[in-house]
Amino acid sequence: MARSTTANRTAAARPTMSALGYSLLSLLARKERSGYELSRFTSGPRSMIFASSGHSNIYKELAKLAADGCVAFRVVKDARPFDKKLYRLTPRGLAVLRTWLRGGPGAFVSRRELNVRMHAMWLLPQREAVALLDRTIALAEAEIHALRAHADYLQAENKLRFPPPPRHPLFGTACNIALEIDSRRLIVAWCRRIKRQWQRAGRGRATAARQRRLER
Repeated sequence: MARSTTANRTAAARPTMSALGYSLLSLLARKERSGYELSRFTSGPRSMIFASSGHSNIYKELAKLAADGCVAFRVVKDARPFDKKLYRLTPRGLAVLRTWLRGGPGAFVSRRELNVRMHAMWLLPQREAVALLDRTIALAEAEIHALRAHADYLQAENKLRFPPPPRHPLFGTACNIALEIDSRRLIVAWCRRIKRQWQRAGRGRATAARQRRLER
């Protein structure tokens, strides 16, 4: 059984997938959707969460996912000139998505990638979801430390204190470093809040389980 599980995870990790691909898998993990429905999540306000893409690219990505065995579709007769395809996640696609969730993050995770991970995190057991949040927090905190060290180096090297005057060549650099630090602080606070919610839910389930045992 252990060898079979390992083999499945190895096979699931093989496809090289774009952020759009993982976005589509995350959406299809909830229910089957048409290509048009999927395209609505990658335009307008929803594109601030999922990978932004044009309508034609959605179908190209779906074709790749189908070729990889990650999605399948059924044809629905429609009143329109063309029949409609409804796409669904396959067991392989679910395994690929879960493998990606368990494996991240690497380098500083982009906010959009983190958005997709949060969207799909309900597929993980509580322990693995909390571990993913802990890894994200640790990575963001390490990069805050590295950014501060770089700021200290620049100030010492140029004999000045940040922020320098607006017309100084390093003014924009100082602003960008401050923005990157603030964005990571926000990620840390956000992940800690989500982690507390997962932990409270876990304690609630454990309490309910104990209560059921006492009532037997």
